Amino acid sequence: MEILVLSDGGALANEVTKKLRADGIEPIVLRDPNDKAIQRALETPVERVAVVARDDIVALRLALVVEHFRPGIELVVTVFDRTIAGELQRSVPRCRVVSLADIVAPSLAAPCIEAAAPKRVGLDLLGQLGGILNPTYAGARILIIGLFGLLSVFLLDAILLVAVLKLPLVDAIYGSARTITTVAAEPEMADGPDWLKLFSALTMLLTIAFAAMFTAGLVQRLIDPRLTTIIGRRSIPMHGHVIVIGLGQVGLRLCSLLRDSGIEAVAVEVDEDAPNVRLARGYEIPVVIGHGEDREILRRVHVDRARALAAVTSSDLTNVEVAVAARAARDSLEIVVRVREGDVAEETQTLVGLGHMKDIYEIAGVSLAGILSSASLLAPKAEPVRGAISTIG
Repeated sequence: MEILVLSDGGALANEVTKKLRADGIEPIVLRDPNDKAIQRALETPVERVAVVARDDIVALRLALVVEHFRPGIELVVTVFDRTIAGELQRSVPRCRVVSLADIVAPSLAAPCIEAAAPKRVGLDLLGQLGGILNPTYAGARILIIGLFGLLSVFLLDAILLVAVLKLPLVDAIYGSARTITTVAAEPEMADGPDWLKLFSALTMLLTIAFAAMFTAGLVQRLIDPRLTTIIGRRSIPMHGHVIVIGLGQVGLRLCSLLRDSGIEAVAVEVDEDAPNVRLARGYEIPVVIGHGEDREILRRVHVDRARALAAVTSSDLTNVEVAVAARAARDSLEIVVRVREGDVAEETQTLVGLGHMKDIYEIAGVSLAGILSSASLLAPKAEPVRGAISTIG
């Protein structure tokens, strides 16, 4: 079988070529080809073409060039953007679109799903309350402090009005509300003991401070992108969840796959402006902005009660650093590490024994080579990642 591989010279294309040769197929390989080079290659008895590129636009252009010179030839194209994938499949009927993220996400998810969740300590209700009282973001913490400060002043003032001035409960609630809204203290306060007057003055001053904090936190929550919520589906899970470090294509697909499997996930991404951060909101995936190797960030996403952690950033060294930090934070944690080079995986596993090392290009290379050498190329078609973007992250 004659196979033509058009690539941008990346590691994935190299893995595909290596696996094809291991299967006894010597492909024709063109790196960064121009149109004339593609035309000459297609004049040979090529039966199938693989377009392997990291940029969706490059992959689309190469696929259309192939279709122009050899209409109807079987094509396998790596594309991540849902819209581009759909247009390509409509324009080139004998084209199969595959995604690196779709291929490798199940392999990354398997150890996370199989890992046993840690035993629950205490009541779930108390755990949820702890998460509400100690949210991840500063704006949310200011909001909570202001809210609970106002409630504390309200309740304490009402109790003292009932206990000291013998006011009916309704009048005490009304008087306390007057205090926290800075209208005025209850008139009966003027006839009370001196300590009560001083306390009333203090509560009014505290009310101003707590009200300012509550307003500042509320404004920040309304203006800033709300990547997590205090309660609800986008709140940070408290127990039995998976922490995904890196919200690129693989990270987003992994979070989605875990959710589909009934396991909660929280993502940690260093770049607040990363495209998939916005997409994660639509999927109701909580996202924490910060460095995954930061012990404080790991604490905030409850690494001590997590089922597993997956380090899937685009940097092998960062992923190893995250794994080391996670292992230091909790020795029994199940850890999955995305790597791009087999040597890195083997050396890290030998020296440190951090966890499951997953060479994503080797996994994807085996899968793509299998598709290219299979008897039926076009069935079934791969589904592109929902809402994906055009870069491997």
